[in-house]
Amino acid sequence: MMLRFMWCVAFLVFSLSASAYDFGSGDIKVPEGFEGPVMKAPSEAFLAVGFTRRHDDSDKSTLLQLTLFTPPNGIPELNQARQIAFSKQYLMQFLEGVKRRRDNFSTSAIETVSIDGIPAVRIRWTGRSTENNVELYGEMYCMIYQQQLLSFHVQDFTDLDAGGYEAARSAVMAIAFD
Repeated sequence: MMLRFMWCVAFLVFSLSASAYDFGSGDIKVPEGFEGPVMKAPSEAFLAVGFTRRHDDSDKSTLLQLTLFTPPNGIPELNQARQIAFSKQYLMQFLEGVKRRRDNFSTSAIETVSIDGIPAVRIRWTGRSTENNVELYGEMYCMIYQQQLLSFHVQDFTDLDAGGYEAARSAVMAIAFD
């Protein structure tokens, strides 16, 4: 009986520490230690959802952000090559928002990746925050899925452990779409 009780408690703790967030067209397993969601919806077509994981003994946090854009007139049917081309275009537009708040900003080449079998593009970046003069790094993904433009952004501080960053990257690559 005691063993069964301990098994149930362990299962409950494990279940609570690995929650999934349903963002409408899919689910992301929010890594352990991340708090949120914090949502911002400046229009009906646009939703940004953020999760953060505070670094020990610091006021700094790792960021995991999902941005969902549903154009009012939809997205035309596109073959895979056009999906990738449009995803690259929008990736660079989303990245401009990050770049505007960074000095010494640099990026990798854009890569094509697959998230749950759906083509996506990814870029890595580094830069110094113009707000508080600290070095940051991150990566951003962009893709088109079911009439939505989806962007996923992971960001962290270069002087702190990368555990949260790696967990957030893994969560993005493990997204499950409906």
